[in-house]
Amino acid sequence: MTVAALPGNVRLRRFQIGKETTFGTVVPATLRLPGTFAPNDDPHWTFPTADTGTLDDVLPPYRLAGDFGGAYTGSADYDTMARIWAATLLGGVTPAGGGADKTWTFAPASTSQDPFEIFSGEWGDETTDQRGYGSGTINHLQLTFPEDLSPAQISADWYFSTLAYPQAVTGGLSVPASPIWLYAADTALYIDDTSGAIGGTKLANTLHGGNIDINNNLDKKRFANGSNTRFQLAGFGRGKRDVVATFTFAKSAVGIAEAVKWLNADPTKRFVSMKTISPTLIAATATHYSQEVRFSGYWTAKTEGTYGTANTTNVLTCHGVYDTGLTYPIQSVLVCAATVL
Repeated sequence: MTVAALPGNVRLRRFQIGKETTFGTVVPATLRLPGTFAPNDDPHWTFPTADTGTLDDVLPPYRLAGDFGGAYTGSADYDTMARIWAATLLGGVTPAGGGADKTWTFAPASTSQDPFEIFSGEWGDETTDQRGYGSGTINHLQLTFPEDLSPAQISADWYFSTLAYPQAVTGGLSVPASPIWLYAADTALYIDDTSGAIGGTKLANTLHGGNIDINNNLDKKRFANGSNTRFQLAGFGRGKRDVVATFTFAKSAVGIAEAVKWLNADPTKRFVSMKTISPTLIAATATHYSQEVRFSGYWTAKTEGTYGTANTTNVLTCHGVYDTGLTYPIQSVLVCAATVL
């Protein structure tokens, strides 16, 4: 006698995306991401406020404009980061390089609105309880470099304009067979005094770990156009972008020197670079997988921390700003094998 397995297996869940060419036109997924997605969809059913002569609700609820999307979490690999940076920072980027190694440069503007990179999304398990999302991007990204020097961790809040439920996911996709992980162990922190010197001064034996937090504060556009559009999102506008980085420093001489600037009488702008260079070469090239994130900012907070059981640390928070010398608020230069999004 055989017994059928109970439906709904956690291990059979998948989240996959496809790059759209036209906002509002959903496309089949082309890539399965190697992480976990937790949907947080809300059509905002709302009960009216009314004098009904009853202690309990009687009238049916009505819908409002919905909020659709969820939190994606997972370990960072170089090729996946091309999609993450595109959805977070800047659309329309074309990689440079004629060989297998491709250089993606994401440097958003601050004095104008850049285009968005828009994706369709699919999520579900082996049952028909599956969801299809349209025209989405990342509203909030946190990239964490753990103190145990394991791969950087992605926490990304995706926001989509539409939700179709149930909707079958695209078959035949799989996660990358051999992702090249973006290790904190391969990462170094550089802090300099000027934009022209950024990336030149390495803080050796100082950085335990840290994270870079980017909140896009997306402006969601909806219009009362009648017909079939109803609650559908018409597009995104860019809101106030907040770039905040937090670093855990050993109490080395150079680490303390940075901490001292937190309490200066006048703010001291710092020019920050986090460089990660993998020992792995991109196939058939002499080029290593790599990522460099650059930005400028000011130390705005300092707290005491611990590393392990015996070491004290300084935890410094750097609030990013736009700098005319850099010409960008934040930049990520990614060298990987991904040729398209």
